[in-house]
Amino acid sequence: MTKSMKILLGVLLLIIILFFVSQSRQKRHFTQSSDVFTISMDKVNRFDIQKDSISISIERIDTTWQIAGNDSLLIQMNRINDVEQKILTVQRESMVSNNSKKWKTFNVDDSLGLKITFYGYTNEKLGEAIFGRSSSEWQRCYVRMVDESEVYMTNENVLNRLQTQPTFWGSKPPPPPKIEASDSLQTF
Repeated sequence: MTKSMKILLGVLLLIIILFFVSQSRQKRHFTQSSDVFTISMDKVNRFDIQKDSISISIERIDTTWQIAGNDSLLIQMNRINDVEQKILTVQRESMVSNNSKKWKTFNVDDSLGLKITFYGYTNEKLGEAIFGRSSSEWQRCYVRMVDESEVYMTNENVLNRLQTQPTFWGSKPPPPPKIEASDSLQTF
């Protein structure tokens, strides 16, 4: 083997080594995603949403969803679909803090955060998390599981899909149809 071939082979080997070193360093910067909740909607019988001292409870009665304590509003099924398709599938990505003293900074403490709790058919807690608004990224929010101290950034902002006002979840039923006077009662 000639001297120039040895140099060329050495340079090629050096490039390959540098490539693998670069790949291993870049793997540290990839965001690892995991689901916030590992719940399916068919296991959920009720969920509560609480912001500060205001709360709302949405429960399944037989096969329909209703706002607990409110019989004048009909539930909007698109809101329930949002819970199933957006809230239960939201993912937590990078951890931003594991210090409980910084919960207020990320709006995930009990007074600033929006807490959602899912219950099963025997009233057992299936999952519970507190979401907080991000001041730097409007398309994302922060999340903290209630029994944990770690705060994570989510892959999307779900706060606009979780409200405590009953009119967000339900709407007034349409008025009953008016009964018009029958034309057959006319006399000739």
